[in-house]
Amino acid sequence: MSPEHPIGDSQELAALYAAGALTPAETAEFEQHLAAGCDRCRSELQAMSPVIEHLASGSPDVIPEAEVKRRIMNRITGDADSRTPAPSPNPQVWKEWSGDDRAPGWFIKRHSEEDWQPIGIPGIHVRRLFLDPERNQITMLVRMAPGAEYPRHIHDGPEECLVLEGDLYAGDTVFRKGDYQRMSPGSRHAVQGTRHGCLLLIVSSLSDELEHDD
Repeated sequence: MSPEHPIGDSQELAALYAAGALTPAETAEFEQHLAAGCDRCRSELQAMSPVIEHLASGSPDVIPEAEVKRRIMNRITGDADSRTPAPSPNPQVWKEWSGDDRAPGWFIKRHSEEDWQPIGIPGIHVRRLFLDPERNQITMLVRMAPGAEYPRHIHDGPEECLVLEGDLYAGDTVFRKGDYQRMSPGSRHAVQGTRHGCLLLIVSSLSDELEHDD
């Protein structure tokens, strides 16, 4: 009997990764696992190369675009994808974003526009929903991989957080799917982390400040 794989079924994970079907958090975890030197998962990815080639060339009805094929093959070979956003060194990358256009009076963000961006903290990705510079406010989704932590910070304005998936802890308090928290201006948030991964809806000030250990 082969030893249990630390992050699940290696063949299934490799297939989902090659197909681009993992979530950003799962993708980050799998890539970290590959970088740690898992020959088993790397072999599974390499084994899928002829399968992807067959799918790309053997079906006259559904022919993937060259860019789609390139990105899938890059996942298999481990080559970097130039279209994947590089992690920002800024853990509060939203402070670098420009405001959204409010002129139409009705702003829509489609699910198909999922533009997850890694930040300067391992295992955390954010998806911009709306940035309102007039109110100094950002609305965004935050996805945290298992074990990820966001540091202590001071709120310049109110912060609201709804747990959509998974678990989240702030100090000794644990939140689960459907739980909501609101922090007042001037309040301090303890380190927030997740044991099993989570998806959060956050509405917060653009002027929050991180607290660093001396």
